[in-house]
This record gives sequence, structure tokens and C-alpha cells, in this order.
Amino acid sequence: MTKALDFSLADRKAELLRWLSEEGRFAPDTGGLLEMLCEKFTVLGAPIARATVHVRTLHPEFRGVSRIWRRGQSTEFRTSRHGIESTSDYQNSPLQYVIETGQWLDTVLSEATDRRFPILATLRAQGITHYVMAPLIFSNRIVNAISWGSDAPSGFREADVELFRYLVPTFAPVLEVTAGRRIYAELLATYVGRDPCARIMAGAVQRGNVHHIKAAMLLADLRGFSRLTDELPEQRIIELLNAFFDLVVPGIIGSEGDILKYIGDAVIAIFPVTGDDPARACELALAAAQTTLAALQASPPEVQQHISIDIALHYGDAAYGNIGSGNRLDFTAVGRDINILSRLELLCKDVGRPLLMSGAFAAEVATPVVEIGHFELRGFRQHQSLYGLCQDGEVPGAPTWTDGV
Repeated sequence: MTKALDFSLADRKAELLRWLSEEGRFAPDTGGLLEMLCEKFTVLGAPIARATVHVRTLHPEFRGVSRIWRRGQSTEFRTSRHGIESTSDYQNSPLQYVIETGQWLDTVLSEATDRRFPILATLRAQGITHYVMAPLIFSNRIVNAISWGSDAPSGFREADVELFRYLVPTFAPVLEVTAGRRIYAELLATYVGRDPCARIMAGAVQRGNVHHIKAAMLLADLRGFSRLTDELPEQRIIELLNAFFDLVVPGIIGSEGDILKYIGDAVIAIFPVTGDDPARACELALAAAQTTLAALQASPPEVQQHISIDIALHYGDAAYGNIGSGNRLDFTAVGRDINILSRLELLCKDVGRPLLMSGAFAAEVATPVVEIGHFELRGFRQHQSLYGLCQDGEVPGAPTWTDGV
């Protein structure tokens, strides 16, 4: 530290710029970048005890993400939900001031700052003596922020704050690129799913770039949707669809499944098989289906009045990857077994069961099942044996299955 204090301000600026261009821009994420930055500032003699970065994001649930670095501790990750700008936590905060004014905040903490920015009273109680927050303006002109706090009795020196001011114009584009990798990956995952997102971000972007997978497959459908669209206004239909998806999706995500598609009033999900044994994938898919049906049973009467759910489960093969034309592609799963899955779901209403399984699927789960019968599936020459979960008084039977029987 003593040696760092002997650096001239020009030397400190030059070293900071060298670090940012040669090392900082390769940080794996915003948390790593903040940690590296604070370590560099410490080496250069700035008495930093706490630092944060706050970045707006593109996410259906969260307005922004924050990373909080504290000396000697692991960097904390926080998310803020949409609407936080109307809460007391945001109002009269340094973050609100910096983002809405675009100005720096540089203040020695005192009772006066406690009254102006109540959150600073908490930091002062933790030993922070001097607080600096700066706007970081990205290329889309959205204002983000970075802050530094010192616990030195005299706070930051003028040269430290000048070093912060020197850093910000060059740090903002590095942070934008680093944060952007996460932001756009999360945005892509929101619309195509987690596994397709990972594959696309890894370079699987050309048409015909597909691979063959074995997977348990789930299709959940909102029964009677056409009737609902005829009886109810559009806004109510949207509310019911979202309520339906809220019943289905958490169980799939919680069981490690990937949502492939929302097709109108239906959800298609896959549970890829890892290794040679499909039993775990099928058990996870069945757990997701049971979670959905249990959530429906526990939902309010006004939801159950309009929502009935049919679920089909199947195990088989699919071609998984890019299809489409030109520069408009879709990352999806296609194939014979996907079509079987959709035909199974259509039979739920006919047989009076909310959950149907193919023989291929039922053979892989330990839960007792009962054979419903053999059925012709539209478009397929051979019949399929269908199974359901055992209900009161039904005798379970061991499913037998051969392809196409």
C-alpha cells in the first residue's frame, strides 16, 4: 500500500487504463469485473471498503441487477423487480439521484446525508465515511451506476476521486459489453429456453444445425380454449392464459425441463435423457405433470371455473435444432415422437383423464399406472397403448411396450 501511495496520479491513471484494456475487459461477468476493479484500486492506494455496480436489464421479471463488493467478502448478486422505482427503497436513494440527474454524488457521510439519503445512514453505521456514486451511460443512453465507499477516517483523497472520474468514461463501454453478454443471453433464454439459448450462444445458428436427442416429452393444453375465446373478452383470455402458464411452467422448470414452445394455449417441454437410462428424465416429466395438476386443484375457484388442463407424456427421439428459412429460424424439436405426443393430448378429453402416458413413457416410471386401452392416433397406422395414473379402485398393471404397437 505504501508503495502505491508513492505513485504519481499520472502513473495511477496509466496503470488503470492498461489494466482495463489488457485484463479487465476479459472479466467473465460484471461481478468478476467489479472484483478485479476493486483489487486494482486497492493496489493503487484507494481505500475502498465497498463498491457496487447497478445495471438495467432486459428481463420479464427484473428491472435491474446489482453487484455488491465488500472487502474480504464474496461479491453479492441482487435483482430488483419491475416497479422498484416506485418504492421507498428507491425513492430518495443515491441511485435514484444519479440515474435521474445524470450527476455524480460525492459526499462525506454525516447526519445531514442520513436525512437526505436514508440508506446512507445504514452505510455510516457500518463504518463507511465517504461515498461516491457515478453515472455510467451506455450506448443506448440508459444511465446505470457505479459506487465506491471508504471506511478510512478521512475518506477518499482528492486524487482517488479524480482517479474514479478518469476511469468512468472508459469503464462504461467495458461494463456494457460484459453485462451485455448476460443480458442478451437471459433475453434469448426467455424466448427460446435455457438449453436452446446455450446452444445458440455457443454458435449453433445455421439452418440444419440439428442433433438427435432422446427425451421425455410433455405437452400441456388448456381444454376448451376455443369456447373461452368465444365467450370472454380478449383481456380476460390473456389473463387466463397467463394463469394457465403459471400453473404449468413452474413444475417444468422445477423438474429441470426445458420449455420448447408456447403454442397458443399449449406448452411443449422436453426433459433430455443423460446417459443411457431414460428413467430419471421420465420421472422428472411425470413430477412436473403432477405438480401442475396439484397446483390446479389448489387454485382459487375463479381459476378452476375456466381452466382445465390436459397433459400428455411420451418418451422417444427428436431432431433438435434449427429449422426455418433465410435469416428467420426457429430452434425446436421435430419428429415422429413429437407428433405422437400431440395426438396423445387430444385423447385426454375423450377418455376423461387429465393425464395420459404412452407405453414407452409408462414403462420408465415407478409410479403405478393403469392401461386405458389401445387407440388409433390420427396419421399413424398402428395403435398406441395408453396409460394413466391409478385412480381409486383401479388395479395397476405393468406396462408393456414395443415401438409402434
